[in-house]
Formats: sequence, structure tokens, C-alpha cells
Amino acid sequence: MKPSRSVAVLCVFTLALWAIAPAAGAEIGALLLVQTTTGTSADEAAALVRAASGGRILSVRPDNKTRPAVYHVKVLLDGGRVRVYLVDANSGQILP
Repeated sequence: MKPSRSVAVLCVFTLALWAIAPAAGAEIGALLLVQTTTGTSADEAAALVRAASGGRILSVRPDNKTRPAVYHVKVLLDGGRVRVYLVDANSGQILP
């Protein structure tokens, strides 16, 4: 998978900052790292749905094609019913 153009531009910008002002570049680089690694993991999405539904998690599948990116969390509920919850991958919010 090729990185998007915006990621490439962001990397070049960060490297330029580090070359021009090492101290400022380090702070900006740390900030960018935090911004790109925040979000909800598959395990966190499963835990959120487990707490909300009381069911047993069957599977968690990321879907990066949708906006916002979501996790499809399949749950086995009481009575044998199966339901799929959508969890926003960025905010961790269970979507309606």
C-alpha cells in the first residue's frame, strides 16, 4: 500500500523543521507522532461494545474505506442473537 500524498508532505515538512530548528522540530515531531497514533484499537473497540451490550465478542474487523473509519464488532447476545456494532476508530464512540 502506498502512503498518501499528505503523509509524504507531512514527513517532508517535519524533516525540514528538524533541519532548520532542531529543538522546535523535535517538539513538532513528537506532536505529530501523538496525533497519528491516537484513536481506538480493535481491543478497545471490543471492550466498549462488550460493556455496552453485555454480549460475547465474536469478531472485530476494521473498515478503513468508510469515513469515519470504523470497526465492525460482531457480538453474540443473550438468546443467541448476533448483532454488529459500528465503533468510530478515531473517537471510540459506538455509532447508531
